[in-house]
Amino acid sequence: MTLLRLIGLILILLPLPVLAQSSPAGITVNGQAEIMVVPDQVVFKVKVDNTKLDLSEARKQTEADVKKVFELTRKYGIAPQNVQTYYISVAERYNKVKEESVFAGYEVSQTIVILLPDISRFETIFADLLTMSVTDVSDVDFRVSNTRKYLDQARAQALKAAREKAVAMANELGQKVGKPLYIAEMGTEMSSAYDSGSSSNYASNNLSSSVSDGVPDNKGSVAPGMMSILARVKVTFELN
Repeated sequence: MTLLRLIGLILILLPLPVLAQSSPAGITVNGQAEIMVVPDQVVFKVKVDNTKLDLSEARKQTEADVKKVFELTRKYGIAPQNVQTYYISVAERYNKVKEESVFAGYEVSQTIVILLPDISRFETIFADLLTMSVTDVSDVDFRVSNTRKYLDQARAQALKAAREKAVAMANELGQKVGKPLYIAEMGTEMSSAYDSGSSSNYASNNLSSSVSDGVPDNKGSVAPGMMSILARVKVTFELN
């Protein structure tokens, strides 16, 4: 008996699997949830620069101004790890005098990135910075510190929204929704609540909630607004 015939005989004698069992019927839906959160932190850049004919003098003056900024951050209780030297540059500067370029000196500039954990103090520290030799305050970015917490909340609400949608669709067909067979996260996003890209265009069941603790009263000149934290999921539920 050849080897191929022997293998064929063995396969015939083996018990066949039960083919009658098929995959359960299911329904696949998308779910989305958005949580609006008030920012509690602010990150911004501070630039100091000095122009002197003597490069060493320009450097020393800029270093002295940077130290003043550091002293101010300590005054506000900002931890050292939240203050970082970001960019240092040296450039020659010229002035236009009667169609001629006249050397004005060496400009030494330094940029510092500051993370302020208490957003309510931003206006006062900003005012103090303006009294110093600060030439620019830029890239003001409001943030949410505990993003993991709110992402988890948004994801849980997105799963709830998906189930509610599946139940509503199944009821129309006289079916009952069972256990989930497949769950996938389709992405999370965090952005300003006033960005042009609206999340409402996403074709899914949507839940929205707001975390309003500590909303600024806007009596000052700074209004951080709210941040949008969005979670999307796709779930397949068993139909009974």
